[in-house]
Amino acid sequence: MANKKKDNRRKDALTKKSNFESLQFQTMFALKQMGASEQIMKLAEVELTAIDELGLTQDLLDIKRLVDGAKQHIGAEVIPQAGDLQYGCVCPALGISRLGDDCAFKCFKKTWAELVAQKTLTIYYPDAVRNQVVEWAKANGYNTSTFLGNPMIKFQKIFLVIKRTIG
Repeated sequence: MANKKKDNRRKDALTKKSNFESLQFQTMFALKQMGASEQIMKLAEVELTAIDELGLTQDLLDIKRLVDGAKQHIGAEVIPQAGDLQYGCVCPALGISRLGDDCAFKCFKKTWAELVAQKTLTIYYPDAVRNQVVEWAKANGYNTSTFLGNPMIKFQKIFLVIKRTIG
């Protein structure tokens, strides 16, 4: 029995390490593709460390999978410079948020710890495709519900409210 628990803990630790390495690689590769400066790369490393320490690695990988799936299957892209995940280096690099026309990274107004503490984070899609994104998420196994009339997807530590913009 003790060996089984030890094996499960080891598997969990390896999974967490593998997920972090995946998130780190995807972030750094995308930043290089975007032509990010060395300073931005260093800020991304600090941000990745904070994400890992808070246990958000899997949530961000799952959000990336959601955003990528919506883009690939529906053609829906998140609204640039909108929502709680628009700041920092990691989310724009992963495509979870989009930079505006100025292509400048924005500093966080809140830390990752403060973002997690607020429990619900927002992401914005155009009004015309928001409901299709939610239906795609439901059809692909995401845990969905509603929050104040807006669809919400529950991840391990993040509750992502999908809001719409008109226009």
